[in-house]
Amino acid sequence: MLLQIGGIMRQLLGLVLCTLFAQSAFAEITGRFTFERLEADVWRAKYCFDEPVDALRFERPVDGMRATHWRPLLPEFELTVEEDGSANITHRDGAAFTCTGVEVDSFTEVPVKNYMAFSKFSDGGMSVYMGYYTGTVFKDDEWQEYKVSASYRGMEGERVITRDLRALDHQFVYFGKQDVVETKDAITVVDPAMPEAARNGIEQSLPEVGRMLSRMFHYTPREPYQVFMAAGELLTTEGSHTKGGTLKNQILFTLKGKKAAEWAIKSTDFYPTLAAHELLHLWQQEVWLDQLGNDAAWMHEGAADALAFELMYRTGAATKEQYKAQWQKAETRCADFIRETSMVRAPDEGKFEVVYRCGALVNRLVGEALSPADPGEGIFQFWQAMAAWDAVTIKETQSVELFKKTMEKLGFNNQQIIALGRFTGEQHADGQVSIDVLRKVLKSRVPEAMTATEAPAP
Repeated sequence: MLLQIGGIMRQLLGLVLCTLFAQSAFAEITGRFTFERLEADVWRAKYCFDEPVDALRFERPVDGMRATHWRPLLPEFELTVEEDGSANITHRDGAAFTCTGVEVDSFTEVPVKNYMAFSKFSDGGMSVYMGYYTGTVFKDDEWQEYKVSASYRGMEGERVITRDLRALDHQFVYFGKQDVVETKDAITVVDPAMPEAARNGIEQSLPEVGRMLSRMFHYTPREPYQVFMAAGELLTTEGSHTKGGTLKNQILFTLKGKKAAEWAIKSTDFYPTLAAHELLHLWQQEVWLDQLGNDAAWMHEGAADALAFELMYRTGAATKEQYKAQWQKAETRCADFIRETSMVRAPDEGKFEVVYRCGALVNRLVGEALSPADPGEGIFQFWQAMAAWDAVTIKETQSVELFKKTMEKLGFNNQQIIALGRFTGEQHADGQVSIDVLRKVLKSRVPEAMTATEAPAP
């Protein structure tokens, strides 16, 4: 009997030890992260883990910043910047460590197709993108994820605003003393140097676009979104650059260069359209689980441009002449671009405008086929059908394939779908001729009207 009990106890002990070993093997590495503004343009990012690690990797690449504007927080550590702009920090003698960090100088250059690392406000405020501080740690001969509690500290008198003050995540964090405008839809921080026309265009268009999205796609943000408008280098740099960035529930607008303000006066629809484009990205992220366009950038950028053009016209932010000019520019520029590259290859070649112009045009051509009398209605009809797919289909289907499945659902035949695929995937000797051919193919048989059960909600 005693032998039986002893055997059972050994089995239970073995089971407990195996369970504990399995838990420890897959336990998430935890710790604390502190990001602090030491001076106007000097920052400190400190990491302390609950167990020793051999290296800390900053995974999101960014051109130029880490090699010139980052340095180890402690002299016994070494920062190694990779060719692609990612970086590792290690102890100089190879020892494991629990705490490390970097000291950072503000880097306000505009990265290529990436988020602004720092966006200056004219009153001394700053928006910081925290995605550049995320990554993995090296432990037990492998790179592992970690999860840290976060805290953000500004200089005396500054408020700190972000989506989640307790997380190190891909989010914008505002440090500054600027007043906050808060409504039921948005929390907005506007640079006092922001040109009035740009500020008004953005502030007025966002609520209108939000109402249209609610009416046409039944979309309402789960919580007020945050909008940061920075113009701290509007008059201190030459040229013109206007950049919009969208993250979960956040939009950042950065204006740089003396000519940027002129756009607000010369093109009254420019900033409202940019605002609509960025708000549409928030809608895309929520409906398509942040994966629309991961396989082809023209999917999300082209759709955002196409729907923004239509929403601006329907809300009155763009005149009929401006609306026509937007679409004519999209077609003309696309015809020029696809003589040099394809829509699919363009991002890898650094030719990002292709995905905006040609992506928008593809949506327009599909809209023309669905609704010849009002192509905009056809575009809305198409994206209502795209948004009506069930969550499992959206999650398991690449967005280009989902686009094709939606065309099929709306009555396009296989020949038309193949023609569109060739257009997006190939370079064209005569861009305008190729556009005209695709337009004719897509219109060759106007899709039959859907039944009531097939039609998406209006």
